[in-house]
Amino acid sequence: MSTWIFDRRLISFLVLPLLAGCLAVPDVARRDAGVLRKPPETVAVANREVVIGGPPGYCVDRSASRIGGARPFVLLGSCASIAQDARAGSPRIPGILTASVASDTGGGPVTDAAMAQMERFLASPDGRAALARDGRADSVTVLSTRTEQGALFIHLRDTSENPVQGVADDYWRGLFDVNGRLVTVSVVSFADQPLTDDAGLSTLRAFLARILQETPQNEVAEATRPGLLRGLFR
Repeated sequence: MSTWIFDRRLISFLVLPLLAGCLAVPDVARRDAGVLRKPPETVAVANREVVIGGPPGYCVDRSASRIGGARPFVLLGSCASIAQDARAGSPRIPGILTASVASDTGGGPVTDAAMAQMERFLASPDGRAALARDGRADSVTVLSTRTEQGALFIHLRDTSENPVQGVADDYWRGLFDVNGRLVTVSVVSFADQPLTDDAGLSTLRAFLARILQETPQNEVAEATRPGLLRGLFR
């Protein structure tokens, strides 16, 4: 029987990539006269191998994103808030979405045993420390984990100091792969508009589905699905 060992080079990829100041999305949209300049709904990253997009009403904030480089980071918020124009539209469920894309993960399809090991790791002190902004296990509570079609979903609470004001401690994470690249997505709610468990999970599912819908699947990815978490363990 093979033994799966967590690749700790990917631990840092679990940490929510919040950049100080990035989430300062305007609270009130402004209706400007003239032509509507709506922000893009999607953006291609990682040599155009992954296309990031969110549910309806979410747009890419390019000024708060890192589109190029080895580890792209994309932030999405209300189209109306980013455009400062109410005509741009807003999501039915308000929040902030982030996505990070790692380099080629390689490996074979993830097994049920590997997924279970990942969930156990996240519940351990080392796993919770990896998820915490301050690196302290006591700061994080893993509220729930689940797997759906090869993707791992995590609902957690991080009570450590947050450099970003106005966001809730609870957030949702999803890990999966697209065209052999590991993708982590996050759904963050506002402190004054906290998401219910169902709303957070449904937004996470819609975020993942939009990415898979927009991204053309290469032949290798199609041949190896549904192993969406290939390479997490090796």
